[in-house]
Amino acid sequence: MWAFRVCRASHSSYDGEGARLFGGRWNSRGMKVLYMSENRSLAVLEVLVHLTHTLPDKYVIGSAEIPDDLAMDVPDVGLGDSWETSVHEEHALTRRIGDAWARSRHSAVLRVPSVIVFETNLVLNPDHPDFSRIHFLDPQPFQFDARLLRSAVSERPEIAPF
Repeated sequence: MWAFRVCRASHSSYDGEGARLFGGRWNSRGMKVLYMSENRSLAVLEVLVHLTHTLPDKYVIGSAEIPDDLAMDVPDVGLGDSWETSVHEEHALTRRIGDAWARSRHSAVLRVPSVIVFETNLVLNPDHPDFSRIHFLDPQPFQFDARLLRSAVSERPEIAPF
């Protein structure tokens, strides 16, 4: 299986330090994990939702080949109706799940749903012994297509977005 991540060129390492420093949906600050997606387009969307009207530059796309026989976990706790909300306080449930998984070192990969399109993201645990079996490729320069930030609503307000 392949996994992908889009990030700033200055944060292109696969060590989980960014998530450790700032936390994320599936980890608390201080817990080192690495976020990736099952496909390139989802990796792009995961960055795009955090952008404003300015196209970012100096981004890269990283890839990793995860061995087919590598154990992966899926959260076995019901997430409920509000897990996908972007409100910071609502991340508590997913962070508890991710932190417990990372501390348990049960597997190197946790398969989690993406809030954006309900496809699959992957949370990788750099402290798991099997993490070394994941083959990471050198990140390649990535350029966002300007059309991704163009909004039909902002260009032609008389048109509804749906």
